[in-house]
Amino acid sequence: MKQQSLDAIVDRGLAAVDDDDLKTAEDALEEAARLGGENHVRVLHLAGMVAWAQGRLDQAAGYLMQAADGAPEDPQIYLDCAECLLSHDQDLDEAEAAARAVLRLEKADTDSIDQARLLLAQIRLSDDDTEEALELLEGISAERKGDAAYLSIHGFVLMNSGRTQEAAESLKGAVAADPEDPDVHYWYGQALEVLGDVVGARAEMLKVLELDARDLEDHEPVSDELAEDLRGQFEALLEDIPDQVLKLVASAPITVQARPTATQVQAGADPRALVTFVGRARTDDAEARLDSIVLMRDFLLDEIEGDEDIPELLMVGLVDELRRFFRLDGLEVATGTED
Repeated sequence: MKQQSLDAIVDRGLAAVDDDDLKTAEDALEEAARLGGENHVRVLHLAGMVAWAQGRLDQAAGYLMQAADGAPEDPQIYLDCAECLLSHDQDLDEAEAAARAVLRLEKADTDSIDQARLLLAQIRLSDDDTEEALELLEGISAERKGDAAYLSIHGFVLMNSGRTQEAAESLKGAVAADPEDPDVHYWYGQALEVLGDVVGARAEMLKVLELDARDLEDHEPVSDELAEDLRGQFEALLEDIPDQVLKLVASAPITVQARPTATQVQAGADPRALVTFVGRARTDDAEARLDSIVLMRDFLLDEIEGDEDIPELLMVGLVDELRRFFRLDGLEVATGTED
């Protein structure tokens, strides 16, 4: 009876987490801890999910790894542990171990095994092991291969394998299956760009801009003080890049705006870029013409944990945009030189 009561309480708490009802989840966690103890596997699982929902990522990872270490028979505990670690780029070795544990569970159902394979494919991709990632995806059940999650991950792995045409086909299916997911539109747009479908790529990126706007926090208008501060930090970064690269950007005025505009994205700007070059990007037929550099305030604020993160993020954004706009594919963040 006690175990049945504990399971019911934890199930109620987990359902509340799914519904974003954190007050109910916290009450259930407190009740479950009193009944089963704080170190009970299911209590640790609920504690991890509540912490994750509250943004306490280190604590969430700790609770979920402890729960997985308890060798539970419930595959969802391992899956949640692996997904938490993967989604926040924490200990990927632990994430992989948790996901692989599901594959060894005798009572794991097909859906759980499919989820574990999807997670493992993403983990292997993070190590650039696209071959094993594709093998893992191949083993997923036929029914699951029509889902947006499978199609999008499959497409992303194919992109990283250089199989762009196949990637575009898979991502097109993912867009049809889940048209409200901005990440899928973003990857599909990238694939179309590589394939030379500029019109299609721009349409997808405009959709990304529209969908992302729903999730970005509303901030105050960009103040003159903040704009000046960001410009100053960006100009300081320019002192660290090689002269042959600096001359490409040195004369361009630097401005700050909240986020990209539809006009900028329609002209080829990345809707998620921290740094955007306005002008005409280099093509096979024409050299680049840089008119101005724009720093995107909202993306910076959403990415940083503290002001000390800003220079590194601006440098990454600068290098990414140099690669895109001037086709400097060999440019490296660490060295600031080309291969």
